[in-house]
Amino acid sequence: MPVYKGTNEVTSGNLRKGSTEIQNGYKATNPFFVNETTLTIAFVDNTSANVNLSSAASVSFTGTPGDTWSSFTRNLTRANGTVRITGAAGAESGDTQNILSIVESGSGVSQRDLTFSGTLPTVTQTITVTVTDTVVNLIARSLSVGPGGSSTNSSIGPFTISWTGDGTAVLNISSNYGAGKLERSGTTIANLPTSISPPTLVNGASDYANDVNQTGGTYPKTNGYTLSLPETLTYQAGSVSASYSKIL
Repeated sequence: MPVYKGTNEVTSGNLRKGSTEIQNGYKATNPFFVNETTLTIAFVDNTSANVNLSSAASVSFTGTPGDTWSSFTRNLTRANGTVRITGAAGAESGDTQNILSIVESGSGVSQRDLTFSGTLPTVTQTITVTVTDTVVNLIARSLSVGPGGSSTNSSIGPFTISWTGDGTAVLNISSNYGAGKLERSGTTIANLPTSISPPTLVNGASDYANDVNQTGGTYPKTNGYTLSLPETLTYQAGSVSASYSKIL
């Protein structure tokens, strides 16, 4: 029920007895005036360069002091695989009544969540939350299956297969014909197409060769090599490709 002074409604925060703001007015046991307050939560995005905050827009709630407002969540996600997210936090400023709760959740390397909940203040106020994260910068890998190329010879090489960092390397080999093979020092390592990994694949060996042991048919006869490693706690995921072709 609104309260009027003449024809003007007395709005929240403007009903006073002397200098004291009246929160609730009653006639007998029936309320005729309930003061409402507004809580505004403003955000400062102080996340890392490769981390994205889902939204930095302010959020406001209006209602009766002490009432609970609907909780909401802000997500921190990494923009790419150069970092691993290990934590997130929200630092409060202006929460003089200790009415805002911030809970971090999530696991894994790519996302953390901050959930906000609480109650309305006794007086209208703004709380500023500065959002930060903790990350580990992942090391870029160096990989090689090159340099690739073409030749009229059946065997093309030697070439190097190498990589840096931990994790299990996988070499995927494609072929546009049916009788290619990968050799090392003259010994067949794999018939193509196929996929191989350590211990068959030796990191840093420079005596690999691509062998086209098929004549006739369509040229060029091409084998494609893609070396891949997964992301680890220290290193970025990585891949590199090269192709070798026998031409007439």
